Amino acid sequence: MKFRTLMMTTVLVAAPALAADAPPPVPMLIRGVIASFDGKSVTIDKTDGTAITGAVGPSTIYSAVEPRRFDQIKATDFVGITAVPGPNDTLKAEEIHILPVHVGEGSYPWDHHPDGAKTAGSMTNGTVAVVHSAPTTAGSMTNGTVTASAGWSLKVTYRGSDTVNGKCVGHAPAAPTGGCTGVAAVAVTPSTQIVAIVPAKPTDPKAGLTVVAFGATLADGKTVVGNVVLEKNGTKPPM
Repeated sequence: MKFRTLMMTTVLVAAPALAADAPPPVPMLIRGVIASFDGKSVTIDKTDGTAITGAVGPSTIYSAVEPRRFDQIKATDFVGITAVPGPNDTLKAEEIHILPVHVGEGSYPWDHHPDGAKTAGSMTNGTVAVVHSAPTTAGSMTNGTVTASAGWSLKVTYRGSDTVNGKCVGHAPAAPTGGCTGVAAVAVTPSTQIVAIVPAKPTDPKAGLTVVAFGATLADGKTVVGNVVLEKNGTKPPM
């Protein structure tokens, strides 16, 4: 399957052509459980207790999640990491998503919902440069250098938009040049959820499956869904 944009703030959706003076679609991230799906629309019971129905179409991209181990992550993988701050300007990974395409590159604030609880943190999307798996407990990392005592850790490089207080932050510019280059030192623990985003079929969505969907609200108030990330074999999409 050919993947399109799966994540983050720039969402490509199956939307009809808009008039020149119409306001642009408003992107949205929908977390919840599928209540119904008929191939033309999907209704999702959201984690906040409300429900939303959005149109799907031939351009909608379907994917699912599969569990992975830390030792299956390799250099050059493109990953999305939800994290909270760690010591010495490091990140403590709560979730790692191995992504099939380069999308949402950068480092920016992100609230995620482990076990339904909203947690403020960050999302860092970039390319794995170093995978470190020392047979010791987690130690410290300084200036982005992975030390021999670091335990499970990753060094991830990414493009951002601006340098703030000496750190590259924000989304990568659309142009292939410009912006800034950042390096994130990421500590990984046995409790870090690691998944790969893999292809799914348009017939895979079923009522009762946990889902993370990316869509938009159009000028007429209707919702369209461009990307759907599904639970698979009991493994639920984090994010």
